[in-house]
Parts: sequence; structure tokens; C-alpha cells
Amino acid sequence: MRKIKPKTDKYRTDSIGPPKDSKPIYPIVRIDLEHIPEAKKWELGKEYGVEIKGKLVALSQSRFDNSAEFEVREIGTEEADEEP
Repeated sequence: MRKIKPKTDKYRTDSIGPPKDSKPIYPIVRIDLEHIPEAKKWELGKEYGVEIKGKLVALSQSRFDNSAEFEVREIGTEEADEEP
């Protein structure tokens, strides 16, 4: 697996006062529980293995956006792979 180097929000502030310490910002992937029902039993803040197979449907490379967009075709988790 490839490690993700998080970005930091160096401009993060509250409405009043000096900037706060920056916190790491990781990419987010959101998957409907219909497709990953075992996640209902997982604990927030704990790490789990999730593997996604997708079809590349869009690629954007510009000054403002560098991203790839996928249609998710298959999904697997450590827990699902352990089931008989």
C-alpha cells in the first residue's frame, strides 16, 4: 500500500484569535453502507483495510485541480475476506 502524505491547513482559524495549530488533512472516500455493511460494526477512529477496484472515468490535471475520478466496481474489506 502507498502511504498518503497529508496536507496541512496553515490558514485554519477560529472567528476570533490567532491561527490554530494546523491539523493533517487526508483525502476522503465516502461509501454507502449498502455496499460495505460490515462498517456498521466498526469503531470510529480505528483503521480498517478496504480495497476498491474501479474504472477511471475522469482525469483532471490543471493549476487548480489534480484528481482522478473512478466508478467503484468492486469493494473488499479484511472482515469480508475472512468470512467463509
